[in-house]
Amino acid sequence: MTRSITTTEFMRDFGRYHDEARIEPITLTKYGRPSVVVVPADLYARMSNNADPRRSYLSNETPPELAEMILSVIDDRLEEDDQGPVDDKPLR
Repeated sequence: MTRSITTTEFMRDFGRYHDEARIEPITLTKYGRPSVVVVPADLYARMSNNADPRRSYLSNETPPELAEMILSVIDDRLEEDDQGPVDDKPLR
């Protein structure tokens, strides 16, 4: 769960909360209700670039982290195949 503070409090001590928001998101409230969430820039970039987890990529566009994960699962399956049938073993 993200930390919540009032917008007024955020404005009063911007430097402190700016630094904290770089570590983890902070929810700003207005009139006691969540209004906006301040997130680190890299998290925002990841969220806005990958809004749909079903997105498909050309082989030369696949993000390195995703390519590593896919290759790891393939390697694991190949190793399991060398050890006999794995029909009952689900993918991760």
